Amino acid sequence: MDDSIRDEIISKRPNISPILWLAFGTVLVIAIFVFIVYGSKQQYSHHVWQIFLVNFVFWTGLSQAGIVFSCILRLTQARWGRPMLRISESIGAFLPVCFILLLVLLFIGKGEILPYIQNPYPYAAKDIWLSPGFLIGRHLLGFGLLFLLSMYYLYYSLRQDLGGMGEKLTGFAGWIAQGWKGEEERSEIWNILTKLAPAIAIVYAIVLSFIAWDFMMSLDPHWFSTLFGPYYFMASILAAVGMIIILSSYLRKHLSLGDYITDYQFFDISKIMLGLTMFWVYLAFSQFLVIWYANMPEETGFVIVRMQIEPFKTLSWVVLSCCFFFPFVSLIPRTTKVVNQLTIFIAVVSLSGLWLEKYVLIVPSISDGIHFGFIEVLITAGFASGFVLTFLYFIKSFPIMPVGDPLFGGKSGDGHGGH
Repeated sequence: MDDSIRDEIISKRPNISPILWLAFGTVLVIAIFVFIVYGSKQQYSHHVWQIFLVNFVFWTGLSQAGIVFSCILRLTQARWGRPMLRISESIGAFLPVCFILLLVLLFIGKGEILPYIQNPYPYAAKDIWLSPGFLIGRHLLGFGLLFLLSMYYLYYSLRQDLGGMGEKLTGFAGWIAQGWKGEEERSEIWNILTKLAPAIAIVYAIVLSFIAWDFMMSLDPHWFSTLFGPYYFMASILAAVGMIIILSSYLRKHLSLGDYITDYQFFDISKIMLGLTMFWVYLAFSQFLVIWYANMPEETGFVIVRMQIEPFKTLSWVVLSCCFFFPFVSLIPRTTKVVNQLTIFIAVVSLSGLWLEKYVLIVPSISDGIHFGFIEVLITAGFASGFVLTFLYFIKSFPIMPVGDPLFGGKSGDGHGGH
């Protein structure tokens, strides 16, 4: 890559207003305060931990899927997606927070919100699988391994770009660039990343299946679905793609990245979003069809509560509309894939539907109705603020494009190879 292009990209760092940091930081602090104060009060603790669980499942899946989507771009050697590769990785900046939140859930909240901890289910197999020791052990081991692999992957991905600039860098970026050995190391890093990517994808599928089984499916003592793990981790990738569209649009506008993130990139990633939307409804319908025609009471009860009893019946139709009907119809025309404002709106609707989906999957199993007051709003806003703060820190600290990647083509969609 031309040094002038490299220097231009590296110089494109957002000038983030202190007011923005203060605003999101204030929301985060208020959310933590509400969580601690109301979580310690018996009459509110169930509402606090319920919305905590909904947000934990959503944001953890989204953040980890950002890393996995970057792995997919590397494994497929997708030149078109190189300008969005670092943006995909920036979503994973929230993972350290997710790991801390997992510890909070396992060591503080499990007895408050997980019914099988409070009253173990009378099934021998489930009794072993859902025992506190086994629950904590597999999540610490599995999520810990996935977290370490993801951080290892991020380290080498960033080092590939920051190598040779150690004397110009400070802070965390300077530490990553230390001891650079030249172009020979760059090729070594390429091999390391190529080996790490499939390992992360496999561990991701296993660990997120654990999260789906333990923190959503098992909240109902009778219901089970062998497809529920893939349903969750594929929905998380769909959420990550929607978030990449939103963040790419924001950065293209505010950092003048129009020469790098072009309509071609949005056209292609919108096609991926359309495909994943269809796959999401396929997995949902596959589970529904088998349960409905088998007509076994221990399985149909889960569906009946969500599809025939208000208010969850209405919420389920909202989820289906936001996650499938609206994106599917909207993304078929070519125009909506390249008109940025429309694509952003579709992505926002899809993300909102995927968050509400987690609410519908979790809440009916542990509550008789819905409760959405200031506690739920503030804690959800706190999760979102934490995500935004980690994203802002990441893009301010590191190059927004993978300038050290040999497949990154530079300006005007170079290397797109398909249009």
